Amino acid sequence: MKPNQLLSELEESLDSEELLQQIKQQQQEEQLSEDKKFSQKRWIILLLSILMIEVGIVVYALQASQRIVIVSPEEKALLEQQQAEKDLKDAQKLNLQGKNMVKYPPLPLATWEEAEAKLLEAIQLLEEIPEDTTVKKEANKQLQTYRQDYNNLREKLIVEQTATSKLVNAKKLGTEASLIVQNPPHPPEVWQEAQDKWQKAIDLLQEIPQDTFVAAEAVERLDVYRINYRAVSSRLEREKESN
Repeated sequence: MKPNQLLSELEESLDSEELLQQIKQQQQEEQLSEDKKFSQKRWIILLLSILMIEVGIVVYALQASQRIVIVSPEEKALLEQQQAEKDLKDAQKLNLQGKNMVKYPPLPLATWEEAEAKLLEAIQLLEEIPEDTTVKKEANKQLQTYRQDYNNLREKLIVEQTATSKLVNAKKLGTEASLIVQNPPHPPEVWQEAQDKWQKAIDLLQEIPQDTFVAAEAVERLDVYRINYRAVSSRLEREKESN
């Protein structure tokens, strides 16, 4: 090959490499441009989202402000009067319901407690009626009666609570007395303890008023407890004699 021809081919080869480098650089620049455009689009979408949220908040605030009603003193007084009249009627209804619930005793303790809650709520409604309403005078008058009704019911409720508590304690003592003498023989001290528990249980049952709801159960248990007391007492005497 001639020197001139070799030189010519070498120059063409160098031109081709340079061209490839230029194409590669152009492609890189185009890729960077695309990435930049994509990033710009993401920022635009984010900004639009934030703008939409802020617009929504502003719209909600405007709607809420439109719902705010400015009440004049006359309108406020009218609303208080209407509420006072409603509270008075509700109090009357609650008081009547409470008294009717305990009209025919004896009744379970839960019934007395529910009736007490109704009377108490009625009193609270009357107490909350504003002074400047036309029904305040009537509310104060009924308030005296309702408080007396509540006090009367409260006294009976306490009697029922006490009676129920005594029955529960008597049953507990009876259970304890039965358990400690299981699987005899036992020393006299154990039989003495059982005797004392039966005696305390009997005393509690005897203290329960006959007009309470738990009186019937107390009477039934009293008969059984007396039999158990006599049996334990008899065994205690035998244990003492044998020792």
